[in-house]
Amino acid sequence: MVPPRSRLTAVLLAFGVLVVVAAGLSLLDLFLPRPFDGVVLESDSPGAVWVRSVVPGSGAAEAGLRPGDRIAGIDRILLRSTAHADEILAARRAGEVVPYLVARDGTLQEVSVRLGYRAFIDFSYLFACLLGFGFFAIGKFVLRRQPGLRSAQVFFILTVLFLAFLVCRLRPASYTWMDSFALGLGMIALLLLPASFLHFFLIFPEPVPLRPLPGAPDFRRRRRLWTGALLAIYLLPLAVLAGTVLRARLTETPLALLSGAPKANWWLLAIYLAAGLAALAWNIRRLTDPRLRSGGFLVLLGAIFGLAPFLVAAVAFPPALHADPYRFFVLAALALVPLTFAVAIVRYQLLDIRVILRKSLFYTFLTLVLSAFYGFALAAFNALAQSSEVARTSYFPLQFALVVVLLLEPLRRWSLRWVNRFVYPERPRLEREIAEMELALGARVDLPAVVRELVERLPRVLDLRFAGLYLLRDGALHREAGPVLLPELLPFHPELHRHLAAKGRPLRCAELGGREGESVKGAGSACQLLASAGVELIGDLTSPRRQLGLVVFAASEQLSIEEADLALLGRLLRQAALALETSLLLEERARQAELERELEIASTVQAGLLPERLRLPRGWAVAAACRPARHVGGDFYAELPGPRQAESAVVYGDVAGKGVPGALVMMAAHEALQTLALSHRDPGVLFDLANQRLYRSGSRRGFVAVGYLAPGAHGEVDYLVAGQPPLLWRRGGGEVEELPLGEHRLPLGALLDGGYRASHAAIAPGELLLGYSDGALDALSPEGEPFGFARLAAALANAPAEPEAAVAHLLSAIAAHSGGAEPYDDITLVVLAREPEA
Repeated sequence: MVPPRSRLTAVLLAFGVLVVVAAGLSLLDLFLPRPFDGVVLESDSPGAVWVRSVVPGSGAAEAGLRPGDRIAGIDRILLRSTAHADEILAARRAGEVVPYLVARDGTLQEVSVRLGYRAFIDFSYLFACLLGFGFFAIGKFVLRRQPGLRSAQVFFILTVLFLAFLVCRLRPASYTWMDSFALGLGMIALLLLPASFLHFFLIFPEPVPLRPLPGAPDFRRRRRLWTGALLAIYLLPLAVLAGTVLRARLTETPLALLSGAPKANWWLLAIYLAAGLAALAWNIRRLTDPRLRSGGFLVLLGAIFGLAPFLVAAVAFPPALHADPYRFFVLAALALVPLTFAVAIVRYQLLDIRVILRKSLFYTFLTLVLSAFYGFALAAFNALAQSSEVARTSYFPLQFALVVVLLLEPLRRWSLRWVNRFVYPERPRLEREIAEMELALGARVDLPAVVRELVERLPRVLDLRFAGLYLLRDGALHREAGPVLLPELLPFHPELHRHLAAKGRPLRCAELGGREGESVKGAGSACQLLASAGVELIGDLTSPRRQLGLVVFAASEQLSIEEADLALLGRLLRQAALALETSLLLEERARQAELERELEIASTVQAGLLPERLRLPRGWAVAAACRPARHVGGDFYAELPGPRQAESAVVYGDVAGKGVPGALVMMAAHEALQTLALSHRDPGVLFDLANQRLYRSGSRRGFVAVGYLAPGAHGEVDYLVAGQPPLLWRRGGGEVEELPLGEHRLPLGALLDGGYRASHAAIAPGELLLGYSDGALDALSPEGEPFGFARLAAALANAPAEPEAAVAHLLSAIAAHSGGAEPYDDITLVVLAREPEA
């Protein structure tokens, strides 16, 4: 179904086409090769054949006809009407001499008129035609850009009536039927013009409060009142005309027309125009947008100074509308109406229309016009100077050339500055706002502020439909801001970023999708994805240190962005890239600081899980240390109930993983061992149950290597190693050896069935046992060499007999090997010592 506004627009366009065709036929009729006597008839005297003027050099001028004569007969036949005269002349040929019966000063006389062809149309009428068609072109342009805007529709009607009046009503009248048709059409246009002016100014630039808006209270009743008022406005001029004609017939007096309309209609025209101008002035006062106020004020001035001379000339001096040079001056003033509308549309975007004139073409045209004018002026000056004494000197050509050089270029530059200031006022504003945005971006250190400047403020500055921001994260471009119709993700192509950065300005998708983008990897696919969302421009965000993302723009339908605008935009994007990088660095630093705080808290919590002191049976001493590779780690040690009553055991573990993930698995293993040991003291059973729980928990990648030491009161030690390195045993003589490992020693959680069994060893007084995680063996030197088993055994051999001191000695040896660097993996040490007998 076609929307009502679309149907109305189609009807208006059809109406405009019909009037244009009628005006064109009226103008074409003047050039048809038919016999012409040179008489221009009085159009304000219907039914009579009065002479308004005579074309110089025509047969009527040679026969002595003059304005004010009445042609009573042609070819000795009394005339009944102008159509009767046309029939008589149509039977004659150009070059024949025809007798005319002319009434002049109360007498009749016969004169001979030689017929010819129409070979002259006065310049003022051609100017009127050009003015009418020009105004119509503006109206058609406005309706095409804003077909659904009511003020644009009424403005189009106004321009169509303007065309009909200027072309049809002001045409030089003759005898043909086309004259009657064209003059009648021009008269109807003249009657409706004031109503259309008043209607337009009631809704432009914004509707007066009398016009109800959809959703307003009592909308239907107010809409009926508004429609009735408009109907009355349009019908009143026709009613006044009908009343005047009826009165003339009843009183049997001739219908007196004044410049194409009765005098009463001219008074109504004056009232309508005054009311329309008052409504326009009041509407302008209500506007808050300075741009719209300036445009409306310009239109108001054009209407006042364009329509006032026309109205005064038509009423007070009717001949001024029909005789040169007065008619030309009246029409020149009337030209202010379409001219001010055109300037207001171009400069102030009136009726929500933005027109960007190509500067290069406009400057070229202006230079050609100035050159032609300057050449004409110089030719005239040269012709006048030829007879002077100066022209006879040998220095005259040089002086003349200097005048040309010194005057033409300053004149051209002054004209271009005036054009920049008047026709292109957006350029200084755009440069100023871009500079303000650059300063604002330089002062911004937070990402939301940068996003606001690019995605929210920039479209308003450039009159864009929207902008979107993509930032590079995790190897892809993620949409950070912009409408939802933009793709969420874009593939990252470094070649595209380098190409955009090398250009130094945003590029059009048409350029990247064409030959220029064929050699740039990713340009075609990116443009295809973005073009479907209406994106037309792609700009790069690259700092001197890294590629950050893309900014995409969708221009409005009326927008044509110049190369100078793109250069300004490229400069702004470079500043935005620096601000964006700063904000991202600060955000990353803040996030890192927050993470460090959280890790410190987690490290404190994890350290709280480690027992402050381990309690073993009498005759045993123990010490343990845990050094995570990061803030939190996956190693731990704990005290568990031993296999015998009133005895304790030491368990230590190493999760496959570091950092927060390893710490989470460590806590799960720690909780499982603590809980299960309360009811299952046997180490084999304890490990089997803990293995099954960890395996079924789903943490298959986070299996746990565990070591278990349970010393007895008489020197025996039950031990079990599941995934940990072998225990080191330092004997009384200082030699170090490994304790034998059990048959099943897989880490807990690796397989469902572990089959763990504890082993046993007898430790003599003064001997040491060392349990350790693989982080002690994997500690790297600055050259990349691991600490290894041999160094660990040598350090244990030279360690003190007291467990605390032995742990400190071993950690010092590992740190010395690593050069003080952070450990590569978590390090856990447990030293168990049999105290010497007293």
